[in-house]
Order: sequence, then C-alpha cells, then structure tokens
Amino acid sequence: MSKAYDMISASLNEIIDDIETTDGANLKQTVLTIDVDTVRNFTPSEIRKIRMENNLTQNLLAKFLCVSKKTIEAWEAGRNTPNGPSKRLLELLAKKAVAPVVS
Repeated sequence: MSKAYDMISASLNEIIDDIETTDGANLKQTVLTIDVDTVRNFTPSEIRKIRMENNLTQNLLAKFLCVSKKTIEAWEAGRNTPNGPSKRLLELLAKKAVAPVVS
C-alpha cells in the first residue's frame, strides 16, 4: 500500500488500541473557545472624532486602515460605511487599544 495509507492505518490502530485499553483517556481534548464581541457600526461624526482624537489626517488614517483617502472621505461624509476589518480597527483606535504607526 501507499505511505499515506500506512500512516492512516497506523493512526486508526492506535486509536482503537487506546479505546480498548484506556477507554480513550489519551484521546480526550481540551477545547479553548474565544468570544469575540460583534463590531459596532460607526457614524460619520464618530469616524471623524476617532481620527481627530488620534491626531490623524484623512490620508494617515487611510494608510493605517489600508484603504484610500477617498474611502475615508466617503465614510466621514456618510456616503459609505466601513466593513468588518476597518470597523474593528476603528474600534481599537476609539478605545486607545492601539496606537497608529504610519510610515
């Protein structure tokens, strides 16, 4: 048979052996869960306030969020709204959880 078949077969035999000899004690796993809060929506004035509180120009905020300056202008004018990753970064900026470093 193939090497892959041999590896799968050996693994399954180990599982069967463990279940028969230790009632699967070696197969038990710890599951780690992480709760992530839903990202809130920002109004155009909130976006501008976040930008101003962080001493950023529209251009610098755009670079920090990896979007265009036109996108920031549209958000602040209410023509468009930020998406998930941008909303999360805006939230972190609002909470002062990150400091923007833009080069």
